[in-house]
Amino acid sequence: MHGSILVPLDGSPLADRALRYARALAAPGADIVLLRVVPRSEPISGLVGVPTVPAADVTEAEVQRARSDLEQTTTTVRAWGLRVNPAVAVGHPAEEILRVAEERAVGMIAMTTHGRGAVGRLVFGSVADRVARAASVPVLIVRPGDDAAEPNGPDIRRLVVPLDGSDLAAEALPVAIALAARLGVPVHLVRAVNRSSTMPFAPGLADGTSPAAAEIYEDLYQQARTDAERALDGAASQLRDAAIPTTREVLTGSAYAAIADAARPGDVIVMTSHGRSGAQRWLLGSIAEKLVRAASVPVVLVPASTRLGEEQPVAWTAIGSGAPALA
Repeated sequence: MHGSILVPLDGSPLADRALRYARALAAPGADIVLLRVVPRSEPISGLVGVPTVPAADVTEAEVQRARSDLEQTTTTVRAWGLRVNPAVAVGHPAEEILRVAEERAVGMIAMTTHGRGAVGRLVFGSVADRVARAASVPVLIVRPGDDAAEPNGPDIRRLVVPLDGSDLAAEALPVAIALAARLGVPVHLVRAVNRSSTMPFAPGLADGTSPAAAEIYEDLYQQARTDAERALDGAASQLRDAAIPTTREVLTGSAYAAIADAARPGDVIVMTSHGRSGAQRWLLGSIAEKLVRAASVPVVLVPASTRLGEEQPVAWTAIGSGAPALA
């Protein structure tokens, strides 16, 4: 991967928010691939239903309009000191985004979850979902409410990495290390321990009313927290070895709620799209989906190696030329 970032646009201010995050993540001189996808058009018919303008001509007009729109954005990005490669594709948005990402061998895709173009045909909610599920590179998802309106782009101050004790969840660490090195920000490792999940299914323990049951319940919970702290310490050592300032925190509650509550303005969550822990069966796919849809900060989804059909985490080169390549 050469470190370029693909930013799908649809002409709306909402979609442009992803471009400002791409600017924040890209090193000086990095490539930004700007993509407009034009759906295949229907012919324009007259009053009696007879086509007066062929579908191919309508599509070509839309392509020319998209190219014109991209010229303005291209000028803006070049003024930021970044190289720009504008492209217009015709077809289904998600399919074309994935195709162009593979053809250009980009290092990341950055896009918003919702946004409509002038003709109201590109809805990036479902498109972003399809791209995130199928992409072979990390996908940065920016919600419309995420603050990217600053003149110089968003102020990213911390990366939050949720872990669950599984190897798959830990595959987000190389990406977090590379991004943190590029941005010069710390990484905050979190792991959620849900009290209810520590309770064994056994007669007399379910209601926790007896002193013995309450004591067993508390011991199990404290042991789960101790195990989580040890696991986070091990992950934190990897980041500190890479000279990344690192903090860690064991959260209490359900995974989604705990992670969402821990996020604060200026954070970006970095996590694998799938992963399971042996004890809690925390499915990161569903947690990631909830965070993408409702968290107050952007989310970088790292494709799990199992989804890509590989046994080891995919090697990932940091955005831009100044950060190290990690595997």
